[in-house]
Amino acid sequence: MVPEPRSRPSSILPWLLTVAAASACLLLTTPRPSHADYANINGIRMYYEVRGKGPVLVLLHGGAGNGMQFVRQIPFFERQYRLVIPDMCAQGRSTDRPDPLSYHAMAEDVIALMNHLGIQRFDVMGWSDGGDSGLDMAIHHRDRLKHLVTFGANASPDGVRQPDRAWVDTATVAAFGVEMRAGYAALAPDPSHYDEAMTKLLHMWKTEPQFTAKDLGSIKAKTMICAGENDIVRSDHAEWMAHSIPKAQIWIVPGASHSVMMEKPEEVNAKVLQFLAR
Repeated sequence: MVPEPRSRPSSILPWLLTVAAASACLLLTTPRPSHADYANINGIRMYYEVRGKGPVLVLLHGGAGNGMQFVRQIPFFERQYRLVIPDMCAQGRSTDRPDPLSYHAMAEDVIALMNHLGIQRFDVMGWSDGGDSGLDMAIHHRDRLKHLVTFGANASPDGVRQPDRAWVDTATVAAFGVEMRAGYAALAPDPSHYDEAMTKLLHMWKTEPQFTAKDLGSIKAKTMICAGENDIVRSDHAEWMAHSIPKAQIWIVPGASHSVMMEKPEEVNAKVLQFLAR
């Protein structure tokens, strides 16, 4: 694929502003969960919600966000699934640990949470960073996941479009803007931890993930790799990921961006429900 011109505006920043605005207001617009609690997981105090009844579907949010990024999916899926919705390490309402952030560590946090809840087998739907953590779980805990659906996930930093990769390579905490800081402060256990948390995120985005074709080829879960036509993640990279995972499906959503779940919720929800019913 021919790299896009460096002059193209980064699509990461509009997405981050969407995340920030959502974080600041979702507490006021989302119905109260049937169960919300904290669990002491791998050195962090992890916030999670449980909603609905049925087979377990874990919803994993995107970077710098929180579980309520799925506000347009939750009412739909909780009618048929028991949703487990955690806030990941150093994000949302969960605390941080001294170590750097990594997709593997966050995946292990989710596995530990599921052990805490007594859940052995489950489905995962992950957006962006949540999708990367879902892939890590599917690689390292092959017998735990039944289905995996990812939106805007990548297998390596070079799977991101060149202008967006350039933004990540040079960005500082200030590049997130005041809206992101306000969204973080609205939920975080310690709002003063913002700079450290965002610095860790930026470092992770620069260096991770690093999944090989062999790693992806080891996945046993039924998998659907999804990306918007105008996603941060290159379409050819998403297609390569799907082709590397045995019997995986690929869905490139026409006219959609990295925020496809917010932009086209009816289409997304119907497609994912159909896939999970396999």
